[in-house]
Formats: sequence, structure tokens, C-alpha cells
Amino acid sequence: MEASDTFIDGLMGQLPFDIGTDEFLQNPYRHYEEVRRSSGPVHRTPSGDVVVLGYPEAKAVLSDPRFGHGAQTAQDATGYGVPARTFLLTDPPGHTRQRERVRRAFTAREMLSLRRRIGEMAAGLVAEAARSGTADVVAEVARPLSARVVAEVIGVPDDLRDRFAQAASLLVRGMDPPGVLAPATRERIARARVWLARDIGVALRRPAGTGILRALAQGPDGRAARAARVETVATCAQLVAAGYETTVGLIGNGTHALLRHPDQLAWLAATGPSEQACAAAVEELLRFDPPIQMAPRCALEDADIAGTPAPRGTVVAVLLGAANRDPRVFPDPHRLRLDRRPRHLAFGLGSHYCLGAALARLEAAAALAHLLPRRPRPTGPPVSYSPSRVARSVQSLHVRLHPLDT
Repeated sequence: MEASDTFIDGLMGQLPFDIGTDEFLQNPYRHYEEVRRSSGPVHRTPSGDVVVLGYPEAKAVLSDPRFGHGAQTAQDATGYGVPARTFLLTDPPGHTRQRERVRRAFTAREMLSLRRRIGEMAAGLVAEAARSGTADVVAEVARPLSARVVAEVIGVPDDLRDRFAQAASLLVRGMDPPGVLAPATRERIARARVWLARDIGVALRRPAGTGILRALAQGPDGRAARAARVETVATCAQLVAAGYETTVGLIGNGTHALLRHPDQLAWLAATGPSEQACAAAVEELLRFDPPIQMAPRCALEDADIAGTPAPRGTVVAVLLGAANRDPRVFPDPHRLRLDRRPRHLAFGLGSHYCLGAALARLEAAAALAHLLPRRPRPTGPPVSYSPSRVARSVQSLHVRLHPLDT
């Protein structure tokens, strides 16, 4: 999910709170609640655009085909140096065709193999991080795990993975509109996009390709057509941008939430922690502090949102973080409760539901399953959050890790 210059750049300045403050970055949920109390679940900005804070209203917009990405993307506006549309920012029917090609690459057999590999990677990273007794969960577990998994899924060769991981770590800032980014940051993001596209193109030309990279590039007759290659570069680059930081944020935010709620941490640790318990806990962690806070949409035709008119062209900001704490749906919404089974909107809904949701869940559950037996306790400086306005992720999370009980 990447914001375009024209689609939400203006909207960011119209939001009913100042998103540029450290106070907002540390706790946006208080600001969401204040607006919900004063304006209700749907807020109209001075420019006539719409901000959605309520769960039923957000669910309705995300699943309604009258709302989509519209003119967010142009044929050459991917930023990756290839003249192809990326399906993540297009609407059906083109979106449906490209999405199905990606979905087919995730076969049941491959997902089972990935589950085992993710468990092995998480175990190794946590063991290495615990050697000194203290570790940064984000830098030493979440980021390398996410980078390795997305590289393996796409099929990036080993010799390209270091630069691939460096580029992936920069791309999340590209989800923000350029107006809130410093010129030097925009330049680094642009370079990272070019590196990423170039490396994907190199991998695609190698005969022994693996992962979805090779599967996506196959033409109808089994040969890699040029058009398929170009589209594949744009699609894979966007999958990295959308999937890498989502998982990093989920692991970092989730671990931080557990450390701030020791009763819930103790309850989860007491389960073993079992794979099933960790998987269930991930759902509440996604509701409580989701790694993506906003899903921008555009009214493709005249519509309304819970009685609020949304004429064709209206920009709609669906605040996922606010919807996931709607007190009409989630009792005591600002409290972490692992006994919930929430139907959250952290991965969106409808035709643009996150394709990498299953992988993010697997990675987060695996990280927790290997971290919790080491009885993590917070240490070091207070956490700070990424300056990104669309994604939300802890920048570092220092913990003390104990040896495994024998």
C-alpha cells in the first residue's frame, strides 16, 4: 500500500489532529477517540473529504466496490522504473487478474513448508539474540525474520538478499505522501526502489528461479513473456513494500503491548506457549495496535457512508486503528485482552484484503513462541515509533532474555 502524491497528500493536512507530533506517534488512539466523541464514527474534513473511525462504517467502505483506489496510479507511476501498474493500487477487473496470479503462487504445500522454515528462522534468530542476555527485538528478530521470509517467498537469490533487506527497510517510508518527507529521505527511498527493482530483474533472468518470482513471470505458454516480466517486477517490489514493515510492526508492536500488560504476558507464557495460543494472541495484538493505521480510498461513484454523502472523487481515509477500538464492537477497547477472538480490520477487507496476512500471522506467532520461554523483560530506553504516518511500528525494543529453563 503506497500513497500517491495527489491522493492523500492534501488529506493528511485535513485530518482532525496533528499527525506530525511525537505525542500522536506515541499514542494516536487517544486522538482517534476524541474525534469519535465529538464527530461520531464518520468525520467530514473542511475540504469535503471523509475520515472513517467507526468499525461498521469502515467495514462497509472496505467491502463496497464503489470505493477503490481510482486514479491513484498511473501507468508509469510505480516509482520502480518499469512501465507497469501494480495491482495493490488498482481496482477490479485488472486488480483481480493480477491478484489471482499472486494467490496461486501460495500453494498449500508451499505454505506448509514455509511454516516449518519460519519456525526454524525464528528459533535461530531468538537464540542468537539471547546470547548476550539482552536484545533489541526489532533489530535482531523482527527485521531479519521479515526480510528473510519475504525474500524466500519471492525467490531472491542468496547473494542479493543483503541489499534486498536494506531496500525493504526503507520502502515503508514511501507509504507516506511526499509532502511529509524530508528531501534526503525521498531521495533514499527513490534509490531503494531502483535497487529493489534491479535486483528483482536480475533474479528473474536467472534460469533457476524459485518462489513466486518465477511463477508470476510465466506467460500463458510457459515462457516468461516481456510483459509478464515487467509486471512481475512492479508487483514483487510492491509486495515487499507492503509486507515487510507490516510484519516488523506486528512483531514489535505486539511484543511491546505484551510487556506493557504483564498479566497478559504471564497468561500467554503459561500456555507453553503453545502454537495455538500464540496464533490466537496475534489476533488481539493486531486489533490492539495494528501495524497499518490507515487505508485510503476514493469514491469511484456517488455513494454515502452511514448517511454521510461521498460524491464521486471524495477521498476517504479509513482509520483502521480507530475502527479496531470502536467501543460499540469491542468492550473495553483500550485494554489488551488475549481471551478475545476479535474480527479486526488490521489487514483490511474485501478485494484489497492483505495477501500476506497469513505469512505475517505465521511470523508473529513463531517469534512469540520462541521469545516467551526466555521470559522477556523491558530494559533500556523508552520505545519510540517510526515517523511513518501510515504504518505504525516500534523502532527498537530492548529486552532482557533469560536462558531457556532446563
